[in-house]
Formats: sequence, C-alpha cells, structure tokens
Amino acid sequence: MKIIQRGILKVLPGKMPEYMELQGKFMIIAKRHGCPPMRCYRYLTGGEYMHTVVCEAEWNSLATMEAYYDKAFVDPEWQALMPKWEAIIESHELEFYTPMPQEHR
Repeated sequence: MKIIQRGILKVLPGKMPEYMELQGKFMIIAKRHGCPPMRCYRYLTGGEYMHTVVCEAEWNSLATMEAYYDKAFVDPEWQALMPKWEAIIESHELEFYTPMPQEHR
C-alpha cells in the first residue's frame, strides 16, 4: 500500500535561508538512507503563511518508510543537524495519506 507523507513546517521569521541550507543537508542524508524524492513547496503569497513549507514524499509501504526512519534517525550526521533544525522551526506537522483507487476520484 502506497503512503503519501506530507510535512507542514513553519519556519521562524527570518530563518528561511538557514532552513534552505539545512534542508539541503538533510536531503543528502535522506537519499543515502533510501528516502524517495521529495517535492517541497512554499506559499506563493505573503502573510502569515510566508514562512510555511510543505514537503511530500511517496513511499511504497509503511514498512519501507519505517525502515528508512530507523536508519536516518541514528545517523550521526542527522543527529548533529537536529539542534540547528529545532532552533529554526516553529512547528512541524506530519500527515499520512493513502491514494484512492482511480474509480473514486
């Protein structure tokens, strides 16, 4: 069963350049451990959503996603980046979806 993972991150005001740099470093580590390609989006217009980033990944199964996180979370490089990440992220929500069959769209 395919799983769509969506992360909704709110970056602290003025910290978007740091976020972009850290995100690049995390993605290098993520690819090394088997993360599928991610699609990330920023809001087009300003306002309170200006600091919101949405990232999505499509996993082949929950087991594949779990195996990835088991490896990534113990990676020393990943662990070294986490305090920097936590210092610039106001909130981070995760949502999980499963695609609907074609006949239900």
